[in-house]
Amino acid sequence: MANAINFYPASRSRHVDIVDAKGIIIKIFNGMRGSISDHYLGPEGPGDPEALFIFGGYSWKLQEFKIWTLHYDREIDCFTFRPCNPWPGQDTKASQGRVKKISWIGDKPAIDDAKSRIEEILRERGTLTSGGFDMEPLEVLRDIIRSAKYDSIGGAPQVAKVYRSMQTQHFAVRWPDSDGRPHATGRPALEFENFDLPVIDIEMPHVHSRKSRQIHLS
Repeated sequence: MANAINFYPASRSRHVDIVDAKGIIIKIFNGMRGSISDHYLGPEGPGDPEALFIFGGYSWKLQEFKIWTLHYDREIDCFTFRPCNPWPGQDTKASQGRVKKISWIGDKPAIDDAKSRIEEILRERGTLTSGGFDMEPLEVLRDIIRSAKYDSIGGAPQVAKVYRSMQTQHFAVRWPDSDGRPHATGRPALEFENFDLPVIDIEMPHVHSRKSRQIHLS
């Protein structure tokens, strides 16, 4: 998928909106799956790949951020997209145009745990029904990784930000604590490396929150 975007100039330059790119991606995934030869797999075909992907970004056509989950649908025997719906029960007036959206992939017990944790954080901070998400998802991911409750979840958190300009900024994360080595896209910096990236202290992610930036600017 990444190569298909990079090989097509209109996608690489963002002339193709993310909503339209979504349709192209589906064709690529299903085309690759359909090209798997029965000679290797037998009459059963490739079957359910049991793979999930999150695809998202800013749509300049719709003027909003969009998120979809790419998944295999057994009934139609191909990959398809499921849209991410806004967080339920939001007070749109109090939110001042900011809408909570979050997409989860992974094992169901871990997702249920994450949903419960993030709801508790939002309720404690009085933002359950108003405002958008800030650094709460990162806090939840950090705590679930540290709990070591789920074998399928581990390693350093990976953080990136997508801007309305459709540019992406990756962040390095100090892991496993404030004294830890910076990790970028899950990989620790080597002894001779110095990532040219903003660094998040995993103990204090709120320093990078929208609220903190607004206070600093004021």
